[in-house]
Amino acid sequence: MQQRVPPREPENWFDDSFVADWLVRQEARVSERQRQFAMVRSVILRAPDEPFRYVNIGAGDGWLDEGLLGRFTRAEALLVDGSPAMIARARERLARYKGRFQVVDGDLLGPRWRDAIPGSFDLAVSTIAIHNLEDPLRIRDLYAEVFPLMAEGSLFVNLDYVRGASNELGPVFRWASADPDAGFSAVRGYRPFAGTVDEHLGWLREAGFAPAECFWKELRIAMFGGFKGPIRVPPAP
Repeated sequence: MQQRVPPREPENWFDDSFVADWLVRQEARVSERQRQFAMVRSVILRAPDEPFRYVNIGAGDGWLDEGLLGRFTRAEALLVDGSPAMIARARERLARYKGRFQVVDGDLLGPRWRDAIPGSFDLAVSTIAIHNLEDPLRIRDLYAEVFPLMAEGSLFVNLDYVRGASNELGPVFRWASADPDAGFSAVRGYRPFAGTVDEHLGWLREAGFAPAECFWKELRIAMFGGFKGPIRVPPAP
């Protein structure tokens, strides 16, 4: 008998109480999130003391940025999010990096989020955010909106939930993640997320990113991205 999956709680990122409860629940996922953030950091082709400017799309409470600004000591960040509660948390979390970050209110549901984005960027990142748009056409358009913001030699990397090749894989993912020795992130429910890895890579290429690649995948989550212009890898330390 197939295990019954409880209905998913509606997500309202404009509800302060929902955001506060969501943030508390993330405390149980610290090791998982830190591992994911480390993977994002690993593909940033910059030396720790090299100056560069990046944008975090759907930045949430600035958890990723806390690690990036600490690691890359001359980086400057622009955080974009549409949730007032998340914006407030991000400013609080990153207070010690005053002068190196800016947080702007930008609703990703439409293209006007770009109106508050000055200049161009050497890097764009997003983690566990863009899937909330749920509409594959909107995600495809968002990738096209990001591309003109990027400087030559830049990278856009997205770590997010993706749809499996078939919805029949949902029970397989839940079964595999229940084995504690396998080390998979827990899959308690399965959503037909907007876009398989191949579809996301196709949307990135349509936007102009090349090459576009999947750097890592684990069941229903993947890290993928694309470059604009020539790839420059720093000398080994």
